[in-house]
Amino acid sequence: MARRVVFAGCLVALLAGVCPADKLILIDGRTFIGTVAVEGDTVLITVPYGTLRFPKTQVERIELMDTPEQEFRKKLGEAALDDPNALYGLAQWAEKNSLSRQAGDLYALVLKLKPDHAPTRLAVGFVLLDQRWLTFDQALQQARGKLEAGSYAALLDDVLPALGAAARTRDQQIQIADLTACTFLRSRQFDVARQKFLELTDKAAPDANSMRYAAIASILEKNPDGMYVLRETYPPSATLLGDASASIQPGPASLAKEMVLEAALRDLAKRDIAAGRALMDEAQKLELTDPDPAAQKYAQAQQAFDRADALVPDIARSYRVEIARRKIAAIRKDVKDDAEKFDQQMDKLGVRDLAPKAFKDLILRMIHHLDNTRDDLKRVLVAAKPFPRELVLEIKWAELDLARVEKMRMILVSKLDGRD
Repeated sequence: MARRVVFAGCLVALLAGVCPADKLILIDGRTFIGTVAVEGDTVLITVPYGTLRFPKTQVERIELMDTPEQEFRKKLGEAALDDPNALYGLAQWAEKNSLSRQAGDLYALVLKLKPDHAPTRLAVGFVLLDQRWLTFDQALQQARGKLEAGSYAALLDDVLPALGAAARTRDQQIQIADLTACTFLRSRQFDVARQKFLELTDKAAPDANSMRYAAIASILEKNPDGMYVLRETYPPSATLLGDASASIQPGPASLAKEMVLEAALRDLAKRDIAAGRALMDEAQKLELTDPDPAAQKYAQAQQAFDRADALVPDIARSYRVEIARRKIAAIRKDVKDDAEKFDQQMDKLGVRDLAPKAFKDLILRMIHHLDNTRDDLKRVLVAAKPFPRELVLEIKWAELDLARVEKMRMILVSKLDGRD
């Protein structure tokens, strides 16, 4: 009895929201599916994105038809609610007909009937690994463990294909592609690994990950045998801490080792940092005489530091902080200029014999200077936001001044309204 009540509840949920539909066919051949109504000489049809109106003269005919929801309702009414295979088949039909909610409800019902129903487990994104059904994230974590353990054949032959079949989102697909590329690299299949990282460069969004994938592909292209020559101990801190066992000494080493790849990426990042520092020096020389070219140089330096940080997280953070400080210093000059202009207008406001129009014009000019100052302060916050720890004073200064500007602006607006 209890099972019948559960299934009856599921049936009600699956049928919820199903409504009749009509097909509206216009003389020009356009067809719309929705709910039709007639108002005088106008025909209305409600579709998912709104209501459309057409003169009767443009309508060829109206047909009643079954929508996918209605057809689903009929199929569900004929299905055996205690047959997992039948419900799975209907769920597949619903998914193909863009009825994802109904499909999901049916998959859930199948798993209540038969928790180990393999096709349904696969359909909802579970992965079968080592005779256990795992969520995608659990399976991905286990796959990464196998990579660290050196189980490359098992990964390539079984685990990664199973993960690929379970992937539902672009992010999941990229995670699998990343793990696949790393597996080929660790297993010393360097040419295949290079191809996989190149593919990842195109698949990933144009962000830090994409730059990193492109850099790894470039390193493998320049070192097709997988051997990379380290010019210094890696990590550099190892010699300071005296932990030689956890470091790689200068000389040739295989890129199949994670630390060697990290060292190669660090070498590329250091080149970008050197280029960025040179651009910063050029920009500093131009700041007083040519501010626009200086700003362009700073932007180019920022790009170089962003590339470095994409290869080795935060390796160029201190330089990006310095650029932010210089930007804020330049903005402060603009803030100071507008503040001085505002003060000049404020002095004029003390004159009592201003005519109404002159008073209004003066207030409007003062509000304009405050608006400029407000925009500059917001620019400061944008520049400082990525570095809340290093630029805490700059952020606090901008927030306090922004609050004062907003308060003064409200007072001026109220004066303007009162004078009018």
